[in-house]
This record gives sequence, C-alpha cells and structure tokens, in this order.
Amino acid sequence: MDVMKSEHDESLITPVCLLTGFLGSGKTTLLNHWLSSADFSDVVVIVNEFGDIGIDHALIISSDDRTIELSNGCLCCTVSGDLVNTLRELLVKRNSGELKWFGKVLIETTGLADPSQLVQVFMTMPVARKYYLSKVVTVIDGVQGEDNLTRFPEAVRQLAIADHVVISKSDMREYSGVNLLARIKEINPGAHIALSSFDDWPMLPDVFDKQIRSFHDPEHVLKWLNAASYDKKSLNLIPQAASTSDKQYRHSNSLNDRGIHSFCLSFSEALHWEHVSAWLDALVIAHAKQLLRVKGILRISGCDRPIVFQAVQQLFHPPVELDSWPLNKPFDSRIVFITQGLTREYIEEVLSVITSRVASTIS
Repeated sequence: MDVMKSEHDESLITPVCLLTGFLGSGKTTLLNHWLSSADFSDVVVIVNEFGDIGIDHALIISSDDRTIELSNGCLCCTVSGDLVNTLRELLVKRNSGELKWFGKVLIETTGLADPSQLVQVFMTMPVARKYYLSKVVTVIDGVQGEDNLTRFPEAVRQLAIADHVVISKSDMREYSGVNLLARIKEINPGAHIALSSFDDWPMLPDVFDKQIRSFHDPEHVLKWLNAASYDKKSLNLIPQAASTSDKQYRHSNSLNDRGIHSFCLSFSEALHWEHVSAWLDALVIAHAKQLLRVKGILRISGCDRPIVFQAVQQLFHPPVELDSWPLNKPFDSRIVFITQGLTREYIEEVLSVITSRVASTIS
C-alpha cells in the first residue's frame, strides 16, 4: 500500500514516532523544540496527561478536555484511557472533519514507562491497518544517564529498543562524555546517536519515515537494520564531537547485572524457513518477555528475494518479502537481537537444537 497519498485520503497509513526517556532526561524540552518547527505542523501529539507534558504555554492557543491546539497547527491529545481507543477515535474525528487533518502522530511516554508495550500496539490489528511505528526516540540525560542506566531497569529498556538516542545536557561541565557513549553503544550498538545542548536540539527529520513499514526501498532496510554496528567496538563508534572529553572509557559490569545483550547473528548459508519459524516460536514460547527487540533480513532457501521481519517480545510482525535485494546482490542473513537475560550462545544453541529436531523429523 502506498503511504505517499494525498493528505486527505482516509486510507492513508499514518506514521508514528514514540518519544521516550527516563524522568528528567529532557524529552519534554526536545518535544517543545520540535513543536516550534513547521515540520511538525501536521502532527498529533499524544500524552498520558496534559499536566505531565509541560508544553510551552506560548505554543498553546486553546484547549478542551481532550485536545490542545498549538500555535504551529499541531494538536495535542490527552489520553486518559486505552491508547488503542484513542488512536481509533483520532481517525474517526480526522476523517469526519471534527479535527483538522493530521498526517503524523507523536507519542510521549511517561518517564517510568516500558516502551516495548507501546511498540506492540502497532504490531497488532486493527491498529496496524491504519498506523505504523516509524521510529523510537529515547532521550538520555547526559549528566545522570550513567547512574540511571545502573539503577533503573526502565531506563535500560527505554534505551535498548531505541532507533535514535538523543543525549541531552552535552554542554554541561558534568556531562559524562565518553563513558556514557560507551554505555549506550554497549546496550544498543545499532542506535543512531545525536548530542544536544540547551540551545541546540536535533530535529531528526526521519522520525516519521514513510518507507520502513512496507519496505519499498531495499537500501533503506540496511539502514534500519544497521547490523554492522553490532560487530564493532563501542569506542570505534563514539561520535567525533565527543572525543575531546577528558574522561577515559572504563568498562562497567552493570550491564551484566541487568542482563542486557545486543548482538547480530549472521548466516552464510541460506536458511530454511521451517527452521527459522520453529526457532523463533520456541524463543517466544519460553522467553517472550526477554526478547526486547528482534529484527532481521533473511536469505531463505528456495526464495529469490529477501525476507524481512521484526518483533517485540511475544509479537512478531508478519514477514515481508522485498521486491529485490539491497544493492541488487544477495548476502548473508542477519538477525539483530536485543535481549534481557538471553545470551548469544543460548540463542544459537536453541537454533541448533531446533534444526536437528526438524531435520530428524523430516528424515
């Protein structure tokens, strides 16, 4: 389905950006910065309660019990109940003309939220027919971030499933610098990192990407997967802007305490779909809560084109067959895992056991 349709097409599939971050990280400040831009003029912002968001009063024109009109044309919708019902209600009001037309949705979570539960909403029907999750953006406190990641499992999970990470307060003397960057890359090597300061917040124009849902652009899938990042050392991936920090990198065992593992499995031989399916089913049945995020591009035996899939905990998005291979050349299958308490060795062992069982059953 083509998501690049006329703005008033009721069948349009609406991209959603999920903005998360621990208490005091600065996500509300980032949101206010975004809302001051014309690029967000067709966005609906969804928050749990209006009092939690702290939108700059200069941006507010008027409000009622549920909807706030902002000066750049945005709407801010407050959620007092179920998110699915709110999303459905927004569509009904948009299509009837009760609300001005919007083409994007941004959801800001509370500081203690587990965003994986919200990610799952966009992998289920009927929400998936009308909305799709474009990006997860996590704001990390540049001063307190290390401590938060050590003390609070919510902060770790918020970081683990992020597509983009924005580090706030990078202009402060207490900024953690290289230490924090290394921690972030250890937890989530595939995330794209941006630094921010009091007067310089990144716009991240691709957070409402219209291509990733249906994977029309094969090259874009490689950027989405970002598999090569999981095979590099954290120190080699630190942005140049942060290399002037006078703090030295030091290894921390706190991630082992939290049990967060991030890795990419590669397979040079074509995989058999019955093996992959049974493998992933076994992991879901036994360890659903520990699969924070899984995504991959597969070369399947008997199939000329690559298969792309993604999952969050127990929910797997239906596999998608690309029109062609990225760069027009088949390559090794790559599956990225971000888990809590499940190591690379264990994941590989489950696959080995499943493959042997399926092979013996067939023979």
